[in-house]
Amino acid sequence: MAAVVAVALVAAGAALGVATPLGPPSGAVVYSSHPIFTWSVPANEESDAIYIASKPDTTPEGKFFDENLVDLDLLTNNEQQWSPSSPLYAGAYWWLIWSHDRNTFQSYYSTPSGFTVAPSLTLLLVKTRRYLNLHWLDVTVRWTANVHTLTAKVRLLRRGKTVWSRSEGEDNLVGSPGSTTITWYRPRRIKQGTRLKLQVTLVGGGAKKARALVVRAP
Repeated sequence: MAAVVAVALVAAGAALGVATPLGPPSGAVVYSSHPIFTWSVPANEESDAIYIASKPDTTPEGKFFDENLVDLDLLTNNEQQWSPSSPLYAGAYWWLIWSHDRNTFQSYYSTPSGFTVAPSLTLLLVKTRRYLNLHWLDVTVRWTANVHTLTAKVRLLRRGKTVWSRSEGEDNLVGSPGSTTITWYRPRRIKQGTRLKLQVTLVGGGAKKARALVVRAP
């Protein structure tokens, strides 16, 4: 009877064997859109796939629901480290590892582990162009960001007082530069050549970047 119990305990222990997520650790905030994932597996198991989802909900089997999947990769050499080739947007994510037992081929899914990608904005370029005959000023803003949408705010000041401002919401593709051009038409009350302060601000996902320069009215 003791031998039977021992065998049962060994089998039960094997059934509980699953991969252990190591990094990013649960609850971590990461500052890269290509985070490095690491994990360990029991000696009798091999890694089969990594899954990343926007929600922690799983099926009775232990998988993420398909509609919540953000990225996945099949692992063919028992890898225990991986980084996504496609960048992740800022936000909250959960990940897990699918593995199997080398002897029984039983599948296991690790418990989802959560992490957050912090928002990031980089203001690459602020360029102005004056059209003197038309009395307008083009302000071109170029950026990189990991947020889905952001707002570009442009403001002109004379002697510390705002003479014009405009905001535009912009869709953003993570991993690629984005740009927008905002046009200001000079009113008659402001003379051509008037010295103005231009303020450009990018806002998105709780992050902000700003730049200021001096321009002349067109």
